[in-house]
Amino acid sequence: MQLGLLDVYLQNCERHLDAANARNTEIESYLVQYLLTRICAEYESRIVVLVQRRCLRMRDAHVRRFNERSAKDACRFFKIGDIKGILGRFGEDYKTSFHDRIVNTAAHVSWDNIYSNRQAIAHGAGAQMSFADLRRDYTQSLEVLDAVTAALSLRSRETKDLK
Repeated sequence: MQLGLLDVYLQNCERHLDAANARNTEIESYLVQYLLTRICAEYESRIVVLVQRRCLRMRDAHVRRFNERSAKDACRFFKIGDIKGILGRFGEDYKTSFHDRIVNTAAHVSWDNIYSNRQAIAHGAGAQMSFADLRRDYTQSLEVLDAVTAALSLRSRETKDLK
C-alpha cells in the first residue's frame, strides 16, 4: 500500500536534512518526531477506513451505519494484537490470515517500532530512532496495512482510491 502524502513528507524532510547538513542533530530528532506523529495518525485512520470499506458491503443501511461508526471505536489502538482483535470480530479466519502474514516478521517489528516511538513522544520521552531508522520502518510497516486489506478480503476497486 502506498501513502502518497507521507512519502512526500519523508522526501521533503530528507532533502531538508541533507541540504542543511542536519543529520544527527536536534533538527533530525524534531523531524522524526513530527513524522512519527503523522505516520501513526495516517495508519490509525487508514485502518478505520479499511474496516469501514469492508462494512459497506452490507445492504442494510442501519447495520452499515452502526458498523461504520463502530469501526472508529474499535480502531482506537493499533498494536498488532489490537489489529488481530479487530479482525477477529469479523471471524477467526480474518484474524488467522492477518496473524500468519504479519506476526514475527520485519513488518511487525517495524510497526511496533513506529508505534512505541510515537508513544514515547506522547509521554515526553522522545523518539529513539534516526531518520534512516524511520524510513526503513515506515517502508516495512506498510506490509501491515496490506495484510489488513488482504485479511478483510477487500477488492482492488474498494481500495484503489486510497493513496
